[in-house]
Amino acid sequence: MAYTRIHAIKTTLNKALDYIENPAKTDQQLLVSGFNVDPLTASIEYHMTAALAKEMHGNYDNTGSANNLAYHMIQSFAPFDNITPEVAHELGRKWADEILEGKYEYVISTHVDKGHIHNHVIFNATSFDDYKKYETVPNKTAAHLRKTSDRLCEEKGLYVIKNPKFKGKRSRYEWQQRTGGVSWKAQIEKIIDKAILQSGTFEQFCEILKNNDVEVQNVTAEQGRHIKFRLSGQERFTRGHDEYTRERIIERIADPNKDKTPTVDRQPAEISSASSRQSVNSSFDKRVEWQARNTKLAATKELAAALLTIRQETINEYEDFTKKVDDLSKKHSGVRDTVEVLNDSNKEYKKTAALILVYNKYEPIYREYADLNGRKKENFAIRYQSELDMYKNAVGQIDKMNVNTETDTEKIYALIREHDAQVNSLNDNMADINTRINNLEIAKQIVAQVQGREYEPPENRSENIPEKKISMSERIKAAKSKADSINSKRAPEQKKEREAER
Repeated sequence: MAYTRIHAIKTTLNKALDYIENPAKTDQQLLVSGFNVDPLTASIEYHMTAALAKEMHGNYDNTGSANNLAYHMIQSFAPFDNITPEVAHELGRKWADEILEGKYEYVISTHVDKGHIHNHVIFNATSFDDYKKYETVPNKTAAHLRKTSDRLCEEKGLYVIKNPKFKGKRSRYEWQQRTGGVSWKAQIEKIIDKAILQSGTFEQFCEILKNNDVEVQNVTAEQGRHIKFRLSGQERFTRGHDEYTRERIIERIADPNKDKTPTVDRQPAEISSASSRQSVNSSFDKRVEWQARNTKLAATKELAAALLTIRQETINEYEDFTKKVDDLSKKHSGVRDTVEVLNDSNKEYKKTAALILVYNKYEPIYREYADLNGRKKENFAIRYQSELDMYKNAVGQIDKMNVNTETDTEKIYALIREHDAQVNSLNDNMADINTRINNLEIAKQIVAQVQGREYEPPENRSENIPEKKISMSERIKAAKSKADSINSKRAPEQKKEREAER
């Protein structure tokens, strides 16, 4: 039974990270890990990402409205939950991965110093993926955190409080219908378009809608500009865009050329009507529709969506569903692999650009610091501690990665933008493939019901890039190794500073 909450961090990022990484609370930091960031230098790397975002956009306001440095999420488990620190940590990582969608650097720690185990996640407010700021929405964000955590807890067999009063605003079925192009609004607009072509007056138009099971509200001008419509079976009234206001509908009815306007082949309101049967363009369509007459699915939106998918995907036999899904799955896998390659190379470009940016920005401050002595140097170090830490961290990583600080950053920015555009396009392609697969599976299930077949659900398919699994000990070892490397490079410089101060 996990409780969740979130709040913004505006000024105390270092203190917050120090708190959650406290060795006394995290089994000597064995329960600390990071995503796309070293927990030991997270504050610096968060600032580097924000600096790169500002440089890429030119105007920091474009990365988000709130000037927050990071966000702090907490996931607390009840004392009676049967969960180990290691399982809690891994569950917290899955929670953060799903909430942040791989776009934000984060550090996660599991605290075991109190009567209950709990996770702390501090993530960068600026995305390293699209340089935008994370934006919270009151109630909605908190609900998303809670629902995601509850689902993951249930998968682990943990107790979850059920809230009988909670009801989602949109059902999964309605979302599926929207992705299939057959939402309530889309259905109503098709009927309205057809009614306009058949009407000579606004009153006749309203009568035709009534005969097609569409209820109308706000018919007169005194009742408002927008007419509201509701299809039989729909819970709430809805309204169309500007083409479906009262004035525009009257104009379209009065248009003398409306009968000459080419019409798009649309799915009628009633599947079993004569006009619908004439528009069916394959024998498989006909068989499914004829067989549906003897079932409760006849003339329903589910059947309409299934027939639409059959036509769009050129399904001629029941076995074609499986073949089509397999082909689309292979295509999805190929696109996903390409996205993974582009993302890997882009991470290197972004890292290099951020290091050069920080190096060039704070080198003058470090030079000024190096020329000072005694108390002036101490005061300067206190005043510019953050800038000096970022510069020294950048120097250590530049040496390790063998980065040329003279590289033209504008060329790197151009490469980043080019790869981002390619990735966005490929992601859209994958989303379209996923939608088609989803619609095919829904149509296959409906056809199986109509034909009395036994529907076989698809095998589990991963729609995301597979994550490389790294053990906790390997992550901690890598983080310590990186810190030791940075410290070893700093050692000669620090020795010279101490000698100068003497």
